[in-house]
Amino acid sequence: MAFQMDPDQLGLVDEVALVTGGGRGIGKGCALQLARAGCHIAIVDLDEETAGATAKEIEALGRQAEVVVANVRDENQVNAMVEEVVARLGGLDVAVNNVGNPTGMRPFLDYSTELWHDIMDQNLTSSYLCSQAEARSMVERGIAGRIVTIASSSGIVGAPNIVAYGAAKAGVIHMTKTLAMELAPHGIRVNCIVPGTHLTEKAAANTDPATVAFREAAAKAPPLRRLGDPLETGGLAVFFASRLSAYVTGHSLLSDGGVTHTTARPAVPAR
Repeated sequence: MAFQMDPDQLGLVDEVALVTGGGRGIGKGCALQLARAGCHIAIVDLDEETAGATAKEIEALGRQAEVVVANVRDENQVNAMVEEVVARLGGLDVAVNNVGNPTGMRPFLDYSTELWHDIMDQNLTSSYLCSQAEARSMVERGIAGRIVTIASSSGIVGAPNIVAYGAAKAGVIHMTKTLAMELAPHGIRVNCIVPGTHLTEKAAANTDPATVAFREAAAKAPPLRRLGDPLETGGLAVFFASRLSAYVTGHSLLSDGGVTHTTARPAVPAR
């Protein structure tokens, strides 16, 4: 007999989930999987067209989807984003703070202070701003919400050419632990997904020879011998959002095919 999950075990039917960077990649994977688990989804993205396409996929699943255009590096826009989601969907129970990007790959000695701050804002400050606004909304409404941050295996192990990105993602992992402790009295759980290299739409479309070579090497490096699928990692968002993880907070879960257990992880090429 095939294994079947009772929807009541998840406890997500008709809950509202906000996913930043939800138009594509891992954010889209999280949005689709949460919708399949019963959530209505607010897709936050700078690219309205891409977010709209994802919204149509969610609506085809029988769930409500709303697109919110916001820059999550801007505190005022983040606060407005949360207010808009609550107003349009009637609440906010789950938040997945996915925005981040390993930009500015170059040797440490070639970094500028400007680039360092830009990468920190994109990958750490954005997660802080979103988590704070979401938590405040949950506390004000008395909601035992769940916040899911997204880090990277680069925040677990060192790698050349991505010092700022790795430091920012390590910061996300540490921030998750602290937020879990501070928000636990309000019934809010905070956990972190730590992806390895995934085959996203953006990655697949990049034909730069150095990037293609890295992608091929990265696919061979994990014990599972392949890149991650955003929908697979999206399943971890469902786990952290659902009753299945009701006694889990402040933890990080890797979705990396086992690569951080090896020394085979290839160096990210400098650009």
